Amino acid sequence: MQVATLIGANGNEMIIQCTTDKTPQDGVYMYKQEEASKNEQKVFYYYKDGTFKPKSEWCRDKVKVNGTFPNLNVTILNVNATDIGHYWCEFNWEDKITLGTVTWLRIESVDKKTNNTGEVERTGKAEGQDYQKVCPEDSHLMILVMCAVMSLLCIIGFIFVILKVKGCWGNKKYSPSNPPSDSVYEEMKRSNLDVHPSVRTIINPDYQTIKLLR
Repeated sequence: MQVATLIGANGNEMIIQCTTDKTPQDGVYMYKQEEASKNEQKVFYYYKDGTFKPKSEWCRDKVKVNGTFPNLNVTILNVNATDIGHYWCEFNWEDKITLGTVTWLRIESVDKKTNNTGEVERTGKAEGQDYQKVCPEDSHLMILVMCAVMSLLCIIGFIFVILKVKGCWGNKKYSPSNPPSDSVYEEMKRSNLDVHPSVRTIINPDYQTIKLLR
């Protein structure tokens, strides 16, 4: 079931399409369901011979139908906040009912700068009598893809950090010790010399005098 969102401004005329490609048809009902209510009300019945029968007092002064059956254009005159709601057409051929496009009519205040008169915002699919808009699934898919990419990047970064730390630890553990420098050997040699004092010859002066007299 197709749902068309139609946005209009206070005081403007809004055109709702009431069509079907299935023929033949005896006539068509238009229904209205207000936004805050689940109760539907009949707006009018239009016969295939062009006879128009309003089904509510609201319809008599607000609705105008033109076009060639079964392709009709329903014009709502001087729209206001009370006209907000869902509108749809049900074509009948004997006991068979054919449902047309559901239109969700929204009324907003007039934009004096742009003087917008209304536009079709988007179409979507809906099910059930409430004709609620169905949110697109593309955003959910994009969120899942982004989460998957972020998770993959986190895993790669974690593995890289582990390998980096492991490599640094291995280099530190198995690095060879540096041989002692020449300055170390010189220092050891100097220490050994200080430990063993030099041997000095002591000459007795008396012994030297006696030796000279002789």
